[in-house]
Amino acid sequence: MNYFVIAADGQKYGPADVVTLNHWAQEGRVMPTSWLEDATTGQRVPANTVPGLMFPMNTQGASNYHQPNYQHAPGPAFGDNGASDVTKVWIFSALSVFCCSLLGIVAIIFAANAQKKGHPQAQTSMIVAIICTVIGCGGGFMALGALGNLGG
Repeated sequence: MNYFVIAADGQKYGPADVVTLNHWAQEGRVMPTSWLEDATTGQRVPANTVPGLMFPMNTQGASNYHQPNYQHAPGPAFGDNGASDVTKVWIFSALSVFCCSLLGIVAIIFAANAQKKGHPQAQTSMIVAIICTVIGCGGGFMALGALGNLGG
């Protein structure tokens, strides 16, 4: 099985198999109380409940450990936390207000993707996308109304 390591800030790292997680545990990057997310099901569990995952003796009961530094963690490429989706939400939301309200739907789709990936700004970006889409629709209806008044 493969797991993502969930950092304190919500960032996901991995996925990594149990062998890699054991290396990270020996290096102090994964603690018994670290949260892991099953890469297949999305279920989150404490690291000390994963079969085959072993920790050094000095961390078994550790309650005051430092947050591991994952910046240079070995193993497979780190997972996508939805940051690029959030950036796209802001761009398409702005465009939906000024150009085409249909772009707001694209923004909403990217916001939903960011939510699925657990990005901390996903909820805010979803709200912005919806508001900008509504504003864009209102502007489109006003433009249609203005065009209708020109003919009559």
